[in-house]
Amino acid sequence: MLNLKGQLLEGFLKRLYPLAIKQALWLGGWLMKDDPRKELSALNYFRRVGLDYLYKSYSRETVWTTVFIPSELLYALGLTPFCMEVVAAVFAGYEKAIASGLQEAESQDIPTDVCTFHRMALGLAMKGFFPQPVLLAGSSMLCDSGLKSLKLAETFTGKRLVTIDVPMELQEGAIRYVAQQLKELAASLEEATGRRMSLERLKEVILRSNRTREKIQEINELRAKSACPLKGSSALNFMLSSHILLGSQGAEKFYERLAGETKEHINREGNRGKSVPHKPIRILWLEAKPYFNCDLMLELEERHGVKIVFDELNYIYWEALDPENPYESLARKLISHHMNGRIERRLEVIKHLARKYSVDGIIVFSHWGCRRHLPAVPTLKRELEKEGYPFLSLDGDCVDSRNYMPGQFATRVDGFLEMLRGKIISRAKANRGAVLNEVNMAS
Repeated sequence: MLNLKGQLLEGFLKRLYPLAIKQALWLGGWLMKDDPRKELSALNYFRRVGLDYLYKSYSRETVWTTVFIPSELLYALGLTPFCMEVVAAVFAGYEKAIASGLQEAESQDIPTDVCTFHRMALGLAMKGFFPQPVLLAGSSMLCDSGLKSLKLAETFTGKRLVTIDVPMELQEGAIRYVAQQLKELAASLEEATGRRMSLERLKEVILRSNRTREKIQEINELRAKSACPLKGSSALNFMLSSHILLGSQGAEKFYERLAGETKEHINREGNRGKSVPHKPIRILWLEAKPYFNCDLMLELEERHGVKIVFDELNYIYWEALDPENPYESLARKLISHHMNGRIERRLEVIKHLARKYSVDGIIVFSHWGCRRHLPAVPTLKRELEKEGYPFLSLDGDCVDSRNYMPGQFATRVDGFLEMLRGKIISRAKANRGAVLNEVNMAS
């Protein structure tokens, strides 16, 4: 009898949690005020777009996805992609959510060496914190934990998982293979919702996705300029807008605002002729960052004055989509990801970015439990240091604050930046010496 009562209470709470979260999101949107600490007002608009996305996730039909399921297909059907990894990053800003999700995952015997993005997401989903999906959709790209998490989610949601298998080599046969799977995903979505995929609607979403891509590309070019006000720590929050919201009106408007405001700031500073008294250390950032409340990024950007000029997550690796051939172009986009396949592809992109943004060093945040990334770090370090780029790997956790060691991080970052400063000073002296030699020879 007690066990039955406990089950009934658990079932009631699982129905209650999404309703409570939906109301909290509505109230949060109504009460939200601009954060004066943001370097650009567009970033406050981004907060509203993110909150609106979460509210819609709890108000409309959703599909639980992994990061690289093309959101354009879902938006064309009026559905909301609910990406478990990205939502876990959002919830990571709330300590109680972190503890609740991870504790539930551990109580359900999910191994502790699994990526905490997925452990936390599964824990929250099992407790009933997530909206009920109409379907599950995952791809084999980059991360095996994502597919395994959704496979487990089949057991407690009762919904079917559609898997997109993505080959590692960009060949015509591979493109046709993935395009056919995407068409089958669209058919599964039609079956689950009773709606029909309108090709005109899909074209409209594809064109919006392309316009958004152009604005992201424009911002990426502006980030190379010394007067760019956008902080790297802010840009590392854009996985939601650059992947999950791609094809939505919210993402397009956000990037339009961000590009316009960034360009205006750079032009204004240029017209003032403002000079930088001390050239900041320029860093290329690889992978993600901690999404819980910690002082790592603040220490880098504020105390040390480091400029994270670019990051791997915002790199545009795909060509504009073809609205006349949406499935084939989406397939090409998936396969062409620079981390999909041989590590040489990723290395070439990183080297290109390091040269383009004139970086002094490279920092990678090595997330605990990421089987895709961690084995690659020694190779990345060796090959990039051969190219003359000092490399620091920070071993930590993007979600679980219990794996964050501020003292150890501070020591390693201080040592790395001190070494970079020494190299910059030595290079400046060498350049001055070369100039003096040329002057002496000319005279």
